Amino acid sequence: MSEQFTDEQKAAVLAATEAAQKVRAGGELKEGELLDFTSSEGNHYTGVLVFKKLDMADLMKIGAIKSEMLREAGVQEVQLVDNDVLFMAHVISLLEIALYKRPECLLNLKKIKEPDLLFHVYGKYQIWEASFRKDFRNTPEDNSKATAGEETLDTP
Repeated sequence: MSEQFTDEQKAAVLAATEAAQKVRAGGELKEGELLDFTSSEGNHYTGVLVFKKLDMADLMKIGAIKSEMLREAGVQEVQLVDNDVLFMAHVISLLEIALYKRPECLLNLKKIKEPDLLFHVYGKYQIWEASFRKDFRNTPEDNSKATAGEETLDTP
């Protein structure tokens, strides 16, 4: 007896297969994060944030954006810049690249007047990114010969 599948079922299976292949290959699996934030000034921001997993080219773009922002602000020696300013430049440049999709309130990150909104979105990104990392706190202590106290051989 042959079973017939609907086009919707076939599409769902195909989408699930593609997602599994991307995860196995280390590709970008994008999922939406809900933005529902009220700033300290009382403004309410809502929308959907879609982050992307950063690759080396993205990290270089982030560095270029950060450098350009600081140069436009008149910075000539980074060593003399306040750490809070450097962190804000990092947050803005990272979100500029990491936000694959964003609500209208985040279209121009450099013009946002409320830093707590940027910090909130950055925190959401940090949590999202951490979900891809291995949790080393819960790994068994005897996960290698060296941690078990056995003699090991270092290879060059």
